[in-house]
Amino acid sequence: MESFVLYAAMALVLLTLALLLRSDLPRWLGMERRVDAEVIGHHSSVHDNTRSYAPVYRFGAEGRTHEVTDQVYSGREYPPVGTRVTLSYPHGRPDLARVPRPWLWLGVYAVLLYGLAVLIGKATGWLQG
Repeated sequence: MESFVLYAAMALVLLTLALLLRSDLPRWLGMERRVDAEVIGHHSSVHDNTRSYAPVYRFGAEGRTHEVTDQVYSGREYPPVGTRVTLSYPHGRPDLARVPRPWLWLGVYAVLLYGLAVLIGKATGWLQG
């Protein structure tokens, strides 16, 4: 039973890595575009009786106007409406535009890879406990 759980967890981590790489690989290979966007509002979400906000950006790219919501929420409406922000997106996919946050994404990948290493270590017996 323990090995089933370990392999299922490894599969989940690998699937997560594959999905992240699918959208990030074009960015890393230099096939990304940069565009200036304007904050036009904030999307709000409530979790555990706490309200969080994510800016909504509007920009023009590839002959159309696009609106995207930031992936990172905060406890206040920041940046203010009307602020200009530079976004990046993979060539041909302005719907995937986001604020460049390389350190955040490096941290996400590091945590996933560390977790995968621990799971592999447990499954192969390298880690005891």
